[in-house]
Amino acid sequence: MISDLPQDLIEEILSRVPVKSLRRLRSTCKRWYHQALFKDPRFIKKHFDKTARQYHALMVIGSWVRSVSSVLDRSVLTTETDLVLGGRISLTVPNSDGALVDVSNAFHCDGILLCTNHEANMLVAWNPFSGQTRWLQPHTLNYFGIYALGYDKNELFCNYKILRFPCRNGKLSVWEKPAVTPESDDLKPEIYEFRTNSWRSLDAIITPQAFINTCGVSLKGSTYWVSRGKGYSLLRFDFSTERFQPLCAPIGHDDHSGTMTLSVVGEERISLFYQSQETREVEIWMSDEIETTFVSWSKFLTIDVVDPFFSNSMSFFIIDEEKKVFLCCDKRGESFLLVCFVVGEEEYIATPSISVERIHICCFPSFNATRLLGYVPKEL
Repeated sequence: MISDLPQDLIEEILSRVPVKSLRRLRSTCKRWYHQALFKDPRFIKKHFDKTARQYHALMVIGSWVRSVSSVLDRSVLTTETDLVLGGRISLTVPNSDGALVDVSNAFHCDGILLCTNHEANMLVAWNPFSGQTRWLQPHTLNYFGIYALGYDKNELFCNYKILRFPCRNGKLSVWEKPAVTPESDDLKPEIYEFRTNSWRSLDAIITPQAFINTCGVSLKGSTYWVSRGKGYSLLRFDFSTERFQPLCAPIGHDDHSGTMTLSVVGEERISLFYQSQETREVEIWMSDEIETTFVSWSKFLTIDVVDPFFSNSMSFFIIDEEKKVFLCCDKRGESFLLVCFVVGEEEYIATPSISVERIHICCFPSFNATRLLGYVPKEL
């Protein structure tokens, strides 16, 4: 019997078991469920490093989180397996009669969703897979904030952190000029550390007078946003150094009339969606290398004349890189659009010609938050 095996061998075996199977094992074996092993940060990190992880496309729709494959025609998403969540799930307000949390925005990092509710001024870190939550009260009552979730890469065990910095109408409120000091704490960036369960002010430098897309993406513990001043660029926050860093975008510096947003491919690269307002042409770029002060890019695909024209609040997710299948989600007045692009490629002697083979469009009633996220199930 497996219970007769040495403890270190049992740990080595379980560290290689997929998350979905591990969850089933926990529910069927009560003795293991109550063991400290599954709650040991050392085992959690070992399991996360060794198990094969698959990204799933999630939709955050108001108070619900569900798999995209349960919304679109499954024949389109042949490369995506059913999400381990087992259907749509929701957040409920603690100490209530099952009242649902209306999510204003959601951010993903390493299997954890950070959900905000601006009306109630609430934050919750939520693991949809395990159901664990951590409710947080913002340090200040400034409702106009941008939030991000990441972790310190220099620590042995993940020390998750939340960044909040002030923003009004998409414009940053913290200035680069050293002589200018915010008069109030609610104008300073703040950091919350899970390890210490506390907020603290952050002395950080942010590029002045820039408009930022509030939907950032997380890669290897750092968060990236699209920033627009005189042209498009990226802004990164490194949770290890707790510093901001402007980075180059592949689109010309003077071009800021279109739509640009970011996504993550697997756990290694950033993908960038750009649509020209003038031509309606869509470009998707992939990062090749991400260094401390620069990013190198290569073009993934180009599609001529795409309707509709997407807004800067849109989100996208690449379902299948090889077959060039990607999703776009955007609000349209009282509803929102979920568009699936299945792109074909025909080789010619000169240059490859990209043509959209199928476009599947779904319309749904509008909710407070509608967002596409790449999700990797993870235990806490």
